[in-house]
Amino acid sequence: MKIYKIVIFIFIMIALLALVCIFFPKDGVKIGPFNLRFAGLENVLTNRSQEVVEAEIKEAEELKREREEAEAALAAENDSIERQRKLLEMYEQAMQEHVSRIYFPNDNYEYFNAFYKAAASAKHDGRTIRVLHYGDSQIELDRFTSTLRGYFQSLFGGGGPGLLPVVQSCPTSTVSQWASDNYTQYATYGTASRDKTKKYGIMSKYYRVTGSASCSFSRTRATRVRVLLNDRNGLFSATLTGGEVSETLTCDSVGGFQILDWDLPSTLNSFRISFSGTADIYGVMVDAGSGVAVDNVAMRGNSGTDFTSNDGTLLATSYRKTDVAMIILQYGGNAMPAVGSSEKGVKNYAASIGRQIRYLQSIYPNCPILFIGPSDMSTVVNGIRQSYPMMELMVEELKSTALSNGAAFWNMFEVMGGKNSMLSWVNKGLAGQDYVHFSPAGAEKISAYLKEAFETSYKHYLIENGVEVDLSTPANE
Repeated sequence: MKIYKIVIFIFIMIALLALVCIFFPKDGVKIGPFNLRFAGLENVLTNRSQEVVEAEIKEAEELKREREEAEAALAAENDSIERQRKLLEMYEQAMQEHVSRIYFPNDNYEYFNAFYKAAASAKHDGRTIRVLHYGDSQIELDRFTSTLRGYFQSLFGGGGPGLLPVVQSCPTSTVSQWASDNYTQYATYGTASRDKTKKYGIMSKYYRVTGSASCSFSRTRATRVRVLLNDRNGLFSATLTGGEVSETLTCDSVGGFQILDWDLPSTLNSFRISFSGTADIYGVMVDAGSGVAVDNVAMRGNSGTDFTSNDGTLLATSYRKTDVAMIILQYGGNAMPAVGSSEKGVKNYAASIGRQIRYLQSIYPNCPILFIGPSDMSTVVNGIRQSYPMMELMVEELKSTALSNGAAFWNMFEVMGGKNSMLSWVNKGLAGQDYVHFSPAGAEKISAYLKEAFETSYKHYLIENGVEVDLSTPANE
């Protein structure tokens, strides 16, 4: 067969396939128990290949390398004033253009400055300030949070796993826990019982003790342990034992938020707490040294719309008395399948997130809030695995909502590579076969980008305040 005939044949076949794409019923053709589907023309034309996504990720990494090279060149600059000017200019550009950047409300690059200042003084003052990281199952196992914890504590001091529930429903990578089985759980979400008074506390859930109960913590470090609770009947007590320590503390009043506080004489790697009485346990804070604590509050199945179901007075008291200095909200993944292809559903969800942000701001003003948008997620549409149809709109609506309500926003979807990037992450072993959750390696990789975003912000803060910064170590090393 002649070449021109082969070419004509190929074009005819492409045209026929295009016609099938256009006229094949959108809902498929029912043949007995089977439903035959064919990809729509829009899906075929707009589906970004994995090669394109990987090229974009490679380009972002190349930009990062170029910035590191620029930092190395500036490190050798002799004129310190000129060096600081160029550094400030470079970091402002990175905060505007780099793929891992944090978006700030009104482009206010000083948004986290108060936090950095408080963190820098915490160790000197012998106190611990806290970063509360709320999220859905994407942050279970201490994913994301552990990277931020390591980064902030390397800068400002502090240690330990931070805030923990009495009963750990999902094992974490940073601590081993055990609890007796005589607790009753109340929570704003999931299948737990509901509390008509809405006094769920700092983790949006609590565990009620009636009579006696116990819990233990191991494979960790602790120099200070605090139990956050509400004593319901009076004279509630707790005994901490570990190493050479055995100390019992008793509540001094009935009702309201209270803290039982053990300041330990030496570091404990494991300990046990035994309770006696009737109380609602909001959480246990396990810290080591003064500085910054970063708390992982994973809420499986939650979409981040239940903070308004939590008593504001109790929540504000909990934040204030434990020195919460930053709140991170990481949600959207659980809402994505629920909205389906509904643009209205996306906008309603984003509006609900806006209400949560405003609620937290109203009960605890002047605390910076960072909203982390959802990762890319894949589903099968007309036989083709691709991003959820409303994925891009969801991310943009959440970004707009966060910024318009005075919160910062980190675009995880964009950092991954955008539309259909999850396919590449799965193929590289960086995400699971559910095409939703990151693998341990993937969580480490994506959270390193988040760490880099904070590092850029923090170095900008230092440079702006005339502090010489160390440019010898790249952000992700």
